[in-house]
Amino acid sequence: MSIATVLTKPEIPELDPDRFIDIDLFGQDIKANAPTYFAEWATRPPFYAMVQGHVHVVICRHHQVQWALRTHEIISAVPHPGWGTDLFDYFNGLPLVVDFDPPEHSRMRRLMQPGFAPNRVAKLKPLIDSMVDELANVMAQKRHFNMVTDFAGPLMYQILLGGVFEFKSDDWPLFINLSNALELVATVPPGAPKPPEYLAAFNAVYEFCGKLIEERRIDPRDDLVGSVIAAHDDEGKISIEELFSTLVQLFTAGLGTVPATSSNAVLRLLRHPDQLELLRKDPSLLNIALEECMRVDCLGNFRHRFVVKEHVIDGTPIYPGMVAHLSLGAANYDPDKYPDPTRFDITRDPRDILTFGFGPHLCPGNSLARMMTRAIVSRLIFGFPNLRLTDPDEVIVYGGMPTERFPTNVNLSVD
Repeated sequence: MSIATVLTKPEIPELDPDRFIDIDLFGQDIKANAPTYFAEWATRPPFYAMVQGHVHVVICRHHQVQWALRTHEIISAVPHPGWGTDLFDYFNGLPLVVDFDPPEHSRMRRLMQPGFAPNRVAKLKPLIDSMVDELANVMAQKRHFNMVTDFAGPLMYQILLGGVFEFKSDDWPLFINLSNALELVATVPPGAPKPPEYLAAFNAVYEFCGKLIEERRIDPRDDLVGSVIAAHDDEGKISIEELFSTLVQLFTAGLGTVPATSSNAVLRLLRHPDQLELLRKDPSLLNIALEECMRVDCLGNFRHRFVVKEHVIDGTPIYPGMVAHLSLGAANYDPDKYPDPTRFDITRDPRDILTFGFGPHLCPGNSLARMMTRAIVSRLIFGFPNLRLTDPDEVIVYGGMPTERFPTNVNLSVD
């Protein structure tokens, strides 16, 4: 399956050069030094940056990001094929739930919500705790391990693909390959075909979903996948394309995000021994400690949107045709919302962090992601009193899709 992109370069009036920043928004420098950039951006009005020859606008203040996430008549979630926008087509043109405005977005979320109902998520806790504990015991024997590739990553395959979705282990590589291939999309110049490695991975998962739909119609189950398929079959509430895209997102979304979130949290705590000691003395702080970890190390540097109506935000004009990047990471450093934002403080009230979005665009799986992260981090922090970074001076390399910040090498020792 391949969907072509039609390119049109929007006409943008001449812009104030003082509102431009010469920076690679998706470069390794921002991934590696995100907190420094975010702390500075969170104090300034929206700014412009060039991406593949096209003007993008970056919105950073907490209240402005919240405004943009709910003001779809000015800044829309719906992709507008054009110059500089095809690098965000991670799922080959499929209609993602994050790419809808109300009322379509509300309809799609309602259909997904039963799969993430609190009682359904709570039932997964014993399974998650058991799998985390089992692999942690293996790590104890191993003594030295990369938290991302040896522990948290494999755990997600077991928990999500094996436990939640009940896929055979032989099928897991399909989703792992697609999850890894998503970041290749950003390497494609405007209008160029997508990399063959990406297309092969995408088409393999697409074919798998087609077979799965037919199997589950014959043998329906009361689970997350079953609720999505039932929503399609119940008077066609979602189209076949929406069904496919929802399943593809469900099967790949957590494979990278939860390992990254949990690895960032452990890394942050080990680099702040005073906060780690405080947490170990008072485990009741775990939930707010993890929220603080997710505030200072937001996985998504940006969430992209598309300007559809001329407007001025804090003195910065935006025009139809512009890509808007809502910097969730910078919003989490807004000093008006979080005083002394660069200070890591696990007793801070982390209310309203935007790591998982906001309002109608809050990630529907955030409660499941939080529960898995809590299980992973607590098992390591409380289960291994001698847990340490193998090399405290090791430089962390960050990967993920262009707008993401996923650590790849958090090496730990438990001897």
